[in-house]
Amino acid sequence: MPFLELLRESFFRATNTTLPIGKDGDLTSLFFNAPYPIASHDNNSLFTYANKRALSLFKTDWVNMIGINSSVSAPETAQEDRNKLLANVTKLGFVENYHGKRNAFDGSVFKIDKATIWNIMDSQKIIHGQAVIIMEHST
Repeated sequence: MPFLELLRESFFRATNTTLPIGKDGDLTSLFFNAPYPIASHDNNSLFTYANKRALSLFKTDWVNMIGINSSVSAPETAQEDRNKLLANVTKLGFVENYHGKRNAFDGSVFKIDKATIWNIMDSQKIIHGQAVIIMEHST
């Protein structure tokens, strides 16, 4: 199964709601141009995807983000919170209404609100990482 299909279907399996990315167009365009930042990392915490809004929010580009450890996105003081969050997502399948501080790649800090983090899980219940959609954010 292509990765973006897995991302969309695992969101639905976890939350029983449809990922708000629109309906008209091919999946690659729908994800990349979605109205909300969406990003993912694999089981080694390496970024595997970021749409246009996520790249803008993190103030970087695809080449500089994909393959980087996603722990760099949390300030040092938030690492313990991030680790607990990801452990809860692994255990529960998803977490809604998460809020916290994150680092952009230029060193600035921003706040995310109303984020949903979910396990990227296939139909065999194998977890391939985790993803986030950020419904609100501020600097």
